[in-house]
Amino acid sequence: MFRTQYLSIKKKLTMIIMTSTLLTVVLLSSVFIAYEYVSLRNNMVKEFSTTSKIIANRSHAAILFNDTVALQENVDSLSIHDDIETTCIYSESDDILASFDKTQQDSPQKNTSSTGCPDHPSRNLSHFNEGYYQLSQPIVLDGETVGLLFVRVSLNNLNTHLSTYVIATGVFSLLVILAVFIISSFLQNYITTPLTLLKDTARQVTNKKDYSLRATKESYDEIGDLVDAFNTMLSTIQEQNHVITENSEGLELKVNERTKELAMANKELEAFSYSVSHDLRAPLRAIDGFSKALLEDFGAELEPTAHDYLKRVRAASQKMGVLISSLLQLSRVTRKQIKDTHFDLTDMVNHAFYQLQQQEPDRIINIKVQPEMYIMGDPQLIEVAIDNLIGNAWKYTKYEKLPRIEVGYYVENGHTIYFIKDNGAGFDERYATNLFTAFQRLHSPEQFDGTGIGLATVYRIIHRHHGDIWAKSTLGEGATFYFTLHDNRPPEDEVISYRSGHNPDQSAPKK
Repeated sequence: MFRTQYLSIKKKLTMIIMTSTLLTVVLLSSVFIAYEYVSLRNNMVKEFSTTSKIIANRSHAAILFNDTVALQENVDSLSIHDDIETTCIYSESDDILASFDKTQQDSPQKNTSSTGCPDHPSRNLSHFNEGYYQLSQPIVLDGETVGLLFVRVSLNNLNTHLSTYVIATGVFSLLVILAVFIISSFLQNYITTPLTLLKDTARQVTNKKDYSLRATKESYDEIGDLVDAFNTMLSTIQEQNHVITENSEGLELKVNERTKELAMANKELEAFSYSVSHDLRAPLRAIDGFSKALLEDFGAELEPTAHDYLKRVRAASQKMGVLISSLLQLSRVTRKQIKDTHFDLTDMVNHAFYQLQQQEPDRIINIKVQPEMYIMGDPQLIEVAIDNLIGNAWKYTKYEKLPRIEVGYYVENGHTIYFIKDNGAGFDERYATNLFTAFQRLHSPEQFDGTGIGLATVYRIIHRHHGDIWAKSTLGEGATFYFTLHDNRPPEDEVISYRSGHNPDQSAPKK
């Protein structure tokens, strides 16, 4: 299908002008041809009506005296007219008294069988049909009809004249259309040339990214206003680019400064980590070692109170060692570069349970791990997160008679959500916001040991994978931790719905 939106403005203007001209010429030519046709017919009616009246007036005396010779002379007088083919004079009883027929013979005959005269012509006839104009004129004497004059006129000359007129009108129309096309092609440059210059300027600005260019104003009409608006826009963009360039240079300096500061901070953090790892651990090991030596070498000489104090010193030094290790691990997961790999999470979870079982072989726990859990992430960091989450579930179910831990995932609204569920001590959800903050614990050390850093480490690992983590629990009835990774992170409104009522036991597995 032809689409005008792909045409240039010049072609569109030409199409509009030529279409308008063509419609106008066709309409005017049709009006002129119709007017000429009607005029020719009216002139024919007037001419032959007058002629027939004259012949009728000249024939009433000949009919009265039955002078056929005079009647034939009257009829023959019409034969000199090229358009008249048949002329007939009738008596009152429709008998043919005289006739003339060019189509039958060269000389008039009185025998009706060889003429084109109708047998009973109508009175007061004035009618056009295919190829002929027919009229009849009553012959009246003293107010009484004594005969009838019938004339049949050929329309060949009229049609020939009309055809010539149509051809002349068509030729004239074509000349007009051609002249309009030539003139419009010249005049439309006044419109298209400024637009073309504007387009060329816009293309140069786009290609060169040079906003100092300006379009040339050729006229002071609407197109001139458009050029002014375009130049004003270029000026505004040029000024804005100048401001942006200045701001970018300043921003680049600030970024470089912040980058240097961050690099220095990282070096200081590494130095601090090194100091914590070596300078603090050595005194702790000394405290723990000498305390142990005192108990072993001089334990018999010490009072029970001294024994208790030394044991507390050893426990505190060991706990501080664990706390230092946890802080170092939190620092490492924050700075480690992530290397995503596709791996089997099920194997990682089973390995974590195996290590815990080796540490406490006497514990019997109902463990359920969903098979074929494949995941994309950094295996080292994900392993730290899994160890902390499963270690929490293992720890908080130690007082249950029938401890149960389940690990799996489900898909909801296009998001893959992993979960670790236990039936242990649980927690009060009113304090759930403190779960992932360092050194924040919801249980006393006497109930469950720990540093309060494990879940903070998990939170940083999950968020470094562009995921989210949350928990759902009822105090005394266990807890469920949920997390997502990468693009599977659901919007906040969906996260709320998951927290509020999803039961992993009722979810169909992905595979």
